[in-house]
Amino acid sequence: MVAPSWRRWVADNLLRGVEPTDLAEGLREGGVPSSLAHRTVAEILASPGLAAARAARVEALRLAHVVRLQGAMAGPPAVARELAPDADGLRARYWATSTPVVFTDIVPRWRRPWTPEDLCARFGDVTIEACTGREGDPSPDANWQAHRVELTLREYVDRMRGHDRSNDLYLIANNRNTARPELRALWDDVVLPEGWFQPARLPYGSALWLGPAGTITPLHHDTSNILFCQVYGRKRIVLAPPWATALLDSAVGVYNRRTPQQLRDEGIPSVEVIVQPGEALFLPVGWWHDVRALDASVSLAINAFGWPNGLDWYRPGRER
Repeated sequence: MVAPSWRRWVADNLLRGVEPTDLAEGLREGGVPSSLAHRTVAEILASPGLAAARAARVEALRLAHVVRLQGAMAGPPAVARELAPDADGLRARYWATSTPVVFTDIVPRWRRPWTPEDLCARFGDVTIEACTGREGDPSPDANWQAHRVELTLREYVDRMRGHDRSNDLYLIANNRNTARPELRALWDDVVLPEGWFQPARLPYGSALWLGPAGTITPLHHDTSNILFCQVYGRKRIVLAPPWATALLDSAVGVYNRRTPQQLRDEGIPSVEVIVQPGEALFLPVGWWHDVRALDASVSLAINAFGWPNGLDWYRPGRER
């Protein structure tokens, strides 16, 4: 009986177009008797499993051509700074083309800028949910439920002030704080482009991010398009396009094991943008992004767009 590892080697090489006689010779050189080597190659060559694998490989190669063409036509990723268009312009120029862009004139329209101190003064007694104890966990975002705590917003901001730089505590999307009735008054401050969003869904289709300098959300992708409003402080965001297929091998769910430095070292297409206070990044669905706070930071991420935006099926890292 030929070992499974050798049989897999034969199947892989048959799919690559290696001649059966060469594979039988390879088995023989590996210690398999000649007659058994030839018989094994012939059996695998005639198997329904190999036929199915051939069909799957052809489909994968065809799709790879499509993805490669998309990447070639898109060119190196870049992020421009623009004024916000109307809703039709957003959909045509950025949404439909999967193009990230920084809008410089959205957050400045707000009726009141948010700072940690302002939020504390207005909503300090409100009970919120945060994630703490993140520093000791190599995957605090994937394991976020283990770090959930409830405390008042004032207590949280006081803890923030005690950290010049830390990834130990963070208000993240999964804490769902914008849906809390006690924080609904926040939306009185927010002015958004006409026709972009569904107002009634904003509290449930958004996320408040609040933390000290040094918070990290590692490389991942989202399953919806997002407008990421940077209200206070700066964040460094490294983006890589979904057609950077080298990232699929290191994907785990929506997360990715690669770091921004590895993207650079391996020549994987990526771009770095420093999102300044008062700027808003349109982040297309599927784009990988690593987010790091350079300062104490307040951000609001919104996905409650006025047209279909639910793409939860997009999880290539789930396929194994």
